[in-house]
Amino acid sequence: MTSYSLLILAGEASGDYHAAAMLNELTRIEPGIRARGIGGDMLKQAGMELLFHYRDINTIGLNEGLARLRSIFHAYRTMKAELQQGSHDLFVPVDYPDVNLRLCRFAKEAQVPVCYYISPQVWAWRQGRMRKIARRVDRMMTIFPFEEAMYRVAGVTADFVGHTMVRDVPEHVDKAAIRRELGLDPDKYTVALVPGSRPAEIRRVLSHMCEAARLNASRFPETRFVLPLAGEHLRETVESLVARSGVPISVSSAGAARVMAACDSGLVTSGTATLQAALAGLPHAVVYVMDGFSWWLAVRIIKPLLMASDVHVAIANVLAIKEESSPHGPLQEMLAAGFHIPCQECGRPLFVPELLQDAVTPEELARWLERFRTEQALTEAMQRGFFRLRSMLASPDGTRTPARVVIETLRESRSQGPEKMKGPRAG
Repeated sequence: MTSYSLLILAGEASGDYHAAAMLNELTRIEPGIRARGIGGDMLKQAGMELLFHYRDINTIGLNEGLARLRSIFHAYRTMKAELQQGSHDLFVPVDYPDVNLRLCRFAKEAQVPVCYYISPQVWAWRQGRMRKIARRVDRMMTIFPFEEAMYRVAGVTADFVGHTMVRDVPEHVDKAAIRRELGLDPDKYTVALVPGSRPAEIRRVLSHMCEAARLNASRFPETRFVLPLAGEHLRETVESLVARSGVPISVSSAGAARVMAACDSGLVTSGTATLQAALAGLPHAVVYVMDGFSWWLAVRIIKPLLMASDVHVAIANVLAIKEESSPHGPLQEMLAAGFHIPCQECGRPLFVPELLQDAVTPEELARWLERFRTEQALTEAMQRGFFRLRSMLASPDGTRTPARVVIETLRESRSQGPEKMKGPRAG
């Protein structure tokens, strides 16, 4: 039996989810494979030895980053040492580019091949990281189709491997059956409140969501509200905020995708959950709030100087804009149906509404919940766009999975020997 050793770094909940699906398939293909590194509960369940849990290093905003600097530095040094020991056959960084791209340099110096999963969003930056990636990464696995061509043009071996969620979030579901399974009334209009996976962002946004639910329930008293818990370590924070609001909200451990598939509309914090909502066909508004200083820095300094002008926080909007010229793209579906959802910053039409920072008020959130409930043409146009997004994200032939690419890379590396993989010195 072939024995391979992987070092994996998944620095947040979304990376943990994607990497765990990859590792589960890898162990079916190569039962002797071993993995260790940084991840979360899903990677641990998939068999990876955790050196650190991602929650020990995961931050959002400058203030939270400073508070956890010591833990982040310790984890970084540990991963660097793992690479320099030369005991791993492959380094698989998963998203999280600020740390992972630095570690890729040490991997190259130690002659450990790098197969990067979930491309850094180079398309969002005016002065992207493409040259650095080309020097440090042997193979890039992308989950968005337009990224593959970008990397290949830059000389990086790249594979569009499809999106894990397309396989995990079914296209057609029995909504009533899922509601009964989750203990929800199958006959009641049900709203999903999805406040994110980081304690800091939950504390910033959940109170607004709860108040919006209260306003919505005052107009539609029969409405039911459900909140999918992103992890048991968040239960105390979430239940405390929900209890304080006085709004009857069911907190579920069933998983965000399943909960959203059971609901009629929702409010979703920016991140992976926005794509889960789209694939579940859930009409929703995207909600995003940072701490005040980080928001000022992002809007006044980072975005004007470094980022592309047409960047948006909802993944569904990013994909829809890439398809903007298509007559059957998500944006065209909305515009053809007579709906112009403006970006609050630039005014351009969006596919799903983005409520950012000062626009995140209970009244505005409640207004969108009411629109989703009362404007059938709006929700139908949105759902047609969601169907188009699903087709964009599916692997072209269904066989080019992350696990298959990793196994191919491992076998090529072992057959060629370390000198073949060495390449130019990392910069």
